Amino acid sequence: MKKKHIPISIVSFGVLLVVQYLLIYNTFALRNNQYQVLERKSLDSAYRALLLNDKVFPGGQRIIDSLIRPQYDRFRQLQDQGHAQQTAVLAERLTDTILRALRTHSNMDTIFSRLILENDLDANLSYRLLLTGLEMTLDGKQYLNLLQGRYRITADQPYLVVDGTLQDINKQNLITSLTVSSPQANSYKIGFALHADDPDSRYTKILRQMTPTLLLAFIAIFLVVAIYYLTYRNWIRQKKMAEMTSDFLNSITHEFHTPITTITVASKSIGNMALMQRDEKISELSSIITRQSTRLQNLVKQALNITELNTYNIQKESYPIYDLMTESIDDYRLAVEHNVQISMRSELGRPALEISLNKFLFTTAVFNIFDNAIKYNRSANKVIAVSITETNGEIGIHIADNGIGLDEKQYQAVFQKFYRGKESGYMPGLGLGLFYVQKVAEAHGWRVEVRSSAEQGTTFTIWIASETN
Repeated sequence: MKKKHIPISIVSFGVLLVVQYLLIYNTFALRNNQYQVLERKSLDSAYRALLLNDKVFPGGQRIIDSLIRPQYDRFRQLQDQGHAQQTAVLAERLTDTILRALRTHSNMDTIFSRLILENDLDANLSYRLLLTGLEMTLDGKQYLNLLQGRYRITADQPYLVVDGTLQDINKQNLITSLTVSSPQANSYKIGFALHADDPDSRYTKILRQMTPTLLLAFIAIFLVVAIYYLTYRNWIRQKKMAEMTSDFLNSITHEFHTPITTITVASKSIGNMALMQRDEKISELSSIITRQSTRLQNLVKQALNITELNTYNIQKESYPIYDLMTESIDDYRLAVEHNVQISMRSELGRPALEISLNKFLFTTAVFNIFDNAIKYNRSANKVIAVSITETNGEIGIHIADNGIGLDEKQYQAVFQKFYRGKESGYMPGLGLGLFYVQKVAEAHGWRVEVRSSAEQGTTFTIWIASETN
């Protein structure tokens, strides 16, 4: 993944989220429209059967007829005289009387309970019986809307409640909507509707029905996020490896340049000295070439063969650990400056304790730790304190310094191949020293521990288990 691909990935993920949202929303809307289809059909059929020769509820037509028929002549008289305002007042009064009578004599509670029981429906269903229209015709052609004034049906109040307790009225819970009329003089047209629903568990049941869809959507999103994360993490790792490789190439070029240049200059000098017949200078320059060639050889060997270290290809012998560390420190002191102090103490209960190890690999690993202790140290007097302890059956070789230290994020990174911290920019090296230490420890079956804090120095400990001694 390249950096320029990250915005494309984010946009693609956003598109996926939108698609998943639309899928879930449309599925929910479909389920909502189809919710309790069978129950609604059963209620619709049963309710219509009760109203074959009736209106609103069984007995409702008789109530309406008894109230509206006596008023035909009065409405005709007012219309003939052109009294529109008095007609509206009479229509409002008549509607009020009809609505009050329907509410008073409504038997829908009993009827609805019986419909639920007979059709084996959800006992938690609630209903609402509505009056949706009421018009009168005196000539069979023109209709007078009786729902005027305070009873006028508008977009804000599209119905009048006759009976029931259902609060949320919508097209999804509509069971039946009927309009009954007679195309003859002195008649009326009436519209009424029945709604039923279980408001407390409707959405819970719909979401339960959508469980497979929701699970599939969440799994798809999770998988995409996981793939993006793994891809991004691999990209970060590859980028880090590329940077480490680049740093390694830059460092190794610098490291190889020094001995190669020295060998080249020394070779030319030998040529000139040979012409001048100065044997003592030739011997000195020959020694320089030998040392630098050996250094170059060691660099190449360290860079190319370090990963081949394992428990099967190293030869070990037993050495007194205290004497070996003393010898290593004495050898190292010869090559350091006067401002470096190296001390050692032993807390071993067995002074002559011997450890089975490869001497060359061990001393090289110790020297690498010493090199880091001096290289990454800004103190005027550089101190390296070595101690040997024995705890819980393990031998600990502790190498502490007063250098610049490490933060916790670097504890594991310092042992990676070619790793060089931000403080290493001005220091020569290949980033292989501590990696070499780790490989040597692993080849012997040991472990390396680091404790440090910024500007407080660092302590490396090589733990040698008693069973590997």
